[in-house]
Amino acid sequence: MHWGCGFPRVRIISLEEVYLPPTVKTIGCYAFNGCRYLRCFYVPEPINDIGNWVFDECDELLAILNIDVDDYDEDISEEVIERALQQHANLPFHQACSNTSITPQGIVACFHDHGIERATEVDDEQQMTALHVLCANPHVTGDTIRAYLQLAPEVAAQEDFEEMTPFQYLCRNDISFIDDRSFSSVMAWWYGSMPPQTETTGKKRKR
Repeated sequence: MHWGCGFPRVRIISLEEVYLPPTVKTIGCYAFNGCRYLRCFYVPEPINDIGNWVFDECDELLAILNIDVDDYDEDISEEVIERALQQHANLPFHQACSNTSITPQGIVACFHDHGIERATEVDDEQQMTALHVLCANPHVTGDTIRAYLQLAPEVAAQEDFEEMTPFQYLCRNDISFIDDRSFSSVMAWWYGSMPPQTETTGKKRKR
């Protein structure tokens, strides 16, 4: 599969997150050029062919990946892809939750393999938990989120560096929740499963 923008093309400059499926093997020239608000770029597998100036003017993404565009005289697209592949290399839950084919069974397997303590880890770049990544993933289903919450419900109260909880990430993506992706049913289930505890506001949540 080829991912890219030809001419004429439309730049979605408000794009904030990109999740490429493993079927994408080629990214065309200028594909994400000018996406100034792009801050999360997830790619599960290496890309065979990367065009020129794919991430030109993606200032926020380059800053998060610690790439100084002024230090380069040539296109930096390959380096961005490589950093994106490596950013969660030591974070198994982040890797699993950023995959476009993640399933409830995959979440359970990740917990089984790595334990609940690793499920609460925060990445260095975006200061996001794996649940943030999962809730931002456009391919996620309500059942997949529920599988995570059943095993680590307290993670849903954690905030990232933008002071957003995972569910706030879920809301802002404007996904049409239907059937098993019903946001209201997932929220009701999570609220009922949470033990009484001190929240980020410092107040006890009443039953």
